[in-house]
Amino acid sequence: MDEGTTVVIPLPSDTPAEPRDAGPAPTTPTVPLGPHGRPDINPYERDIDMTVPLTFQNRSLGDVPLKLTYDDRYLIETEAFVRLMRTVLNDDARAALAEHLQGQESFSPEDLVGTGVSLTYDPSSLSVVVVDVEPEQRAVRNLFAPPRDDLDDVNLAPAQFSGYLNLNVIQTYVWEADNTDPPTINLDGAIRWGRIVFEGDAQLGERFGLEGSGYRFERNYARLVYDEPEDYRRWLLGDLDVETRGLQSYVRMGGVGVIRQQRRFNTFRAAVLQANRQLVVQRESTVRFLRNGSLYREMRLQPGRYDFSALPLLSGSNDVQIEVYDNSGRVQSLSYQQYLDPIDLDPGDYEYGAFLGPTSRRIGGAPDYNGKIAFSGFYRKAFFNRPSIGVGLQLSEEVQMASGQTQFVLGNGGRLLFDAAVSNSQLADVGFAGGASYEHFFDRGGLADTLTIRADYLSNDFATLGNPEAFNSSSVSLSAQYTRQFSFRFIGTLNGSYLKGRGDVEDSYRLGATGYYRLNSRWSFRAGVDYTRISSSFSRGSGFGANIALVFQPDYRRRAEARYETRDNLAELSYTQSSLNQLNSLGFGGLVSRQDGSARALGYVSYAANRFDASLSHSTFGPSIEDLADLNATTLRVGTSLAFAGGQFGIGRRINDSFMLLHPHKNLKGRSVVAGQSIAENDYVAKSGALGAAVNNTLGSYFTQSVQYDVESPPPGYDTGPGVVRVHPPYKSGYALRVGTDAFVSAMGTLMLTAEEPVSLIGGRVSLQDVGEGDDPRPIPFFTNSVGRFAIANLLPGRRYVVETYGPKGTIDRSFEFVVPEDTDGLVDLGTIRPGRN
Repeated sequence: MDEGTTVVIPLPSDTPAEPRDAGPAPTTPTVPLGPHGRPDINPYERDIDMTVPLTFQNRSLGDVPLKLTYDDRYLIETEAFVRLMRTVLNDDARAALAEHLQGQESFSPEDLVGTGVSLTYDPSSLSVVVVDVEPEQRAVRNLFAPPRDDLDDVNLAPAQFSGYLNLNVIQTYVWEADNTDPPTINLDGAIRWGRIVFEGDAQLGERFGLEGSGYRFERNYARLVYDEPEDYRRWLLGDLDVETRGLQSYVRMGGVGVIRQQRRFNTFRAAVLQANRQLVVQRESTVRFLRNGSLYREMRLQPGRYDFSALPLLSGSNDVQIEVYDNSGRVQSLSYQQYLDPIDLDPGDYEYGAFLGPTSRRIGGAPDYNGKIAFSGFYRKAFFNRPSIGVGLQLSEEVQMASGQTQFVLGNGGRLLFDAAVSNSQLADVGFAGGASYEHFFDRGGLADTLTIRADYLSNDFATLGNPEAFNSSSVSLSAQYTRQFSFRFIGTLNGSYLKGRGDVEDSYRLGATGYYRLNSRWSFRAGVDYTRISSSFSRGSGFGANIALVFQPDYRRRAEARYETRDNLAELSYTQSSLNQLNSLGFGGLVSRQDGSARALGYVSYAANRFDASLSHSTFGPSIEDLADLNATTLRVGTSLAFAGGQFGIGRRINDSFMLLHPHKNLKGRSVVAGQSIAENDYVAKSGALGAAVNNTLGSYFTQSVQYDVESPPPGYDTGPGVVRVHPPYKSGYALRVGTDAFVSAMGTLMLTAEEPVSLIGGRVSLQDVGEGDDPRPIPFFTNSVGRFAIANLLPGRRYVVETYGPKGTIDRSFEFVVPEDTDGLVDLGTIRPGRN
């Protein structure tokens, strides 16, 4: 079948047109006829304004304003109806419907004759039901589509001009040292104007290098970003965020770049996970290696390149996370996959990237761009009926490299992937690299097994932009892993790896088996054995080893682990409780470990305040538990952010992407606005006050999300709005939300005919008199309950309103006027009202 081809399968005459799993067909409600010869959908004999759901095939399309007339007709607001039918009608049918109803503020079902759409009203569910839509007018519906990111729900636009600056001050005190270095100050942020973003990152601190050491300011990156989300494309100018695929290597580059990918756009990475199993750390960071959710090793790394291909527990694993914590407080997670870089695109999708500019060989600190002008680019495409392909090219004066990828999805649940590359380097010669992997998924009726095999070869002269000298310490690498799910509680894994060294580097290999058993919802047990021969700084020796661990994890925030490894004679006990992004939230943890020749202990606590966050940690080291306190270091970090958007300013905690500033309307008279879920429980994320607006720092780019808000101790009757706003932030955007409105007053009272007889269960409308510029002229619905009580919201202080109640046969039965006091705080009691007839 060719891409884009539609196949129509004719139905035999005795085959139903609708599939059996489409759900029951909507039925027309049976309602007795009323006195006007129509179904009696309005028993009150007066017009009623209401908002009801619009449904089609047992699914809700949204809410639509509706008027039930005295004579059992119903009128639907045109604009809302056409908008809600967007998922039901195709483009041509929707345009024809809009043209058919053009010029009508509201319509009746009879007005839809000839459009192919028919409606009915169901009084039992108070909803409008779309009974039928002609098949040729229906939109294509994906039966297995994920939930859509509905932009029609968005009700707040980002500010035209916004920005933020994160400040982090880090001070480390080594108790045994003669002097203390001055604190390190990290700065990063972004400014957005329209669709253009300038973002940067820098630090002020003690720096060490070939040119000497000293306390100085250095730029890590600065660039302009322009996004075209409708085309999934991003343009870059400045310090580039170079994306690589397949056997390409990462290199720092300045200049111009473009990348197109349908998945979420990538932000700048302080750490880059390369296909050759190297970690590039751009600034001093704490790096944690985790496998299957358990911590394997934590270490403090200076800027540089780090090879972890010989890390024993990583070889052959598909479930490895590398967490990088840099000095600015930023946390990044990198997933390590057994295969290098499969073509993981949706069928029919494609992606590309191209970057051009001078290169920098410096790792960490400001790039120098003394290297040659270089180009790095790739293109990858996934087809519907052919193997996916990927090609890449990296060029400079001293090295040229071309690469290719493809994959075959096999009919038995397997996937076969191939990588190949050829290079030419002035510092080496012509080189070659290739790799292949096979993956297989076994579905065993709710349980699943996986098999992964990978083989790679690097020739002695294979070079890349990041390795023009062709320093290849190994030639062949082989790895395999098989994971079997014996039950929902027990999983076993077999893995092996082999690395053939080159020159003076010895061969390495490892064979291992690990079992994971979940005792209950909180406790799990892990044990494994392995035989290893590895010459690496990650391993203390070769030979047979065993490990055992007990994990306690009562919820997603808390985790404790006790483990022991025979090879290093390592015993470790750790506990972590993460903090929440809420006011006065605490996080803390600690670790104690001992192995041959060393011991250490670490404890930390973190605190999230309204305008800043802070963390304090203390580490102690020694050759043994008895001498644990030989070396002590204490580190304090304090961070805050300065943000502006839409003429508002606020100070808060760190902002990683987009944000919102929430500030009170002046008629709230200084009351605080909070962003969060519950004032009563104090679990909100920010609060306005003397230092500006409340800063909601949790928004991400390019997906629709909700921001909840409230007012602390609002005046009685004050209308603070719906309490939630929906946004779809572009990259590093800022929002300004004023909580409260000019029309904040609520009025209440009782409508009586006589001292004993209330005007009960009646509808009507409330109209603003002397409508001025900027006022909303639309009437407000009016209702009374069974004892004549009513409440009216969204009123303007100092203004006059007329209330009209609906009478029989569409007439206006009664009316009365009232004036909202100018000096009201929010609630007006109109008392008992006895209106006269018109």
